[in-house]
Amino acid sequence: MDHHTRAKHEILENYLKAWFPILATTSGRIIYLDGFAGPGIYEGGEEGSPLIALRTAIEHILKPRFKAEIRFVFIERDLGRVSVLRTVLDEHFRELPSNISYEILDREFAPTLSSVLDNIENMGAKLAPTFAFLDPFGFSGLPMDIIGRMLNYDRCEVLITFMSGFVNRFTDELREPALDELFATDEWREIRELEDSEARRRFLIDLYKKQLGNVGGATYVRNFEMIGKHNQPIYHLVYGTKHWKGLEAMKEAMWRVDRRGTYTFSDITDVNQKFLIDYSDEKHWLQQAAHVVFNEFKGQAKTVEEVHKFVVTETPYIFRKSILKHLEKMEIPKIVDVSGRRRRFTYPKGCYIRFLD
Repeated sequence: MDHHTRAKHEILENYLKAWFPILATTSGRIIYLDGFAGPGIYEGGEEGSPLIALRTAIEHILKPRFKAEIRFVFIERDLGRVSVLRTVLDEHFRELPSNISYEILDREFAPTLSSVLDNIENMGAKLAPTFAFLDPFGFSGLPMDIIGRMLNYDRCEVLITFMSGFVNRFTDELREPALDELFATDEWREIRELEDSEARRRFLIDLYKKQLGNVGGATYVRNFEMIGKHNQPIYHLVYGTKHWKGLEAMKEAMWRVDRRGTYTFSDITDVNQKFLIDYSDEKHWLQQAAHVVFNEFKGQAKTVEEVHKFVVTETPYIFRKSILKHLEKMEIPKIVDVSGRRRRFTYPKGCYIRFLD
């Protein structure tokens, strides 16, 4: 397992720690879908994504509150990997809680999901809330149309490894059908007119994000760039959801991954920001975040919830109430009044914050 894979799996685990309690306490059934599951374990003994996902649910501190049936679906076409995965899961999870189960499908991802969605639609039913982790090697077999069909159901989300480096290198005529399928459009051909490598890379990821919105109706799409030790882009993790709280949980998951190794991440929410902010020490980012918030809301009165959502969805930052505290404690306070609170420098639910004009 290389450093980038380790980081990717930490992000997955951190996100699932937030996703399971949110959905498993409010839904009758939820699904974790791993579209390219692999053997479940690495040569060095490290856990693959199927083990990480199952363990995260089973060992979750809030598991006693999980009312939903949690169904894990692992899809893997390689029969050798499937055999190892079956053995590994059987060894690690001999006894499962009554509300948790899994199945392994030794098939191709795209036709398998397409068939499932066909059956659901033919019955007039709905897909249960689903989180799909799609981590292919390369870019074939990952059609945007199928991903879009899944995302169109309520409370369905995706985290995709988008191999932008591969796509950038293989845009010849032989790959046209695969790339048309990947993007669900032929707009990608415009890359042939771009010579600058950075412009090509940016064009590809922007198009992919746009299509998740156009085809799948994803309201919030963010990509996190994996940078190698020589400062070269390797691939992108692309997250798509319709709910801003999901976006917040994904930002938090990224924040928790240690940046001090040979990998780093870039949040493309802000195109001028090269690296994801190191949130481990607030002094490095709090002033910047406060400046952005004040410029957005100066002269207005907003609820704390409105400020919270703005920070999550429109900035590269994560929300902390210390942003508001910083503004109110400035030499010339940028917050002039807070209604609905009992103590200074607190910002309870529903309070209104009036910003200096």
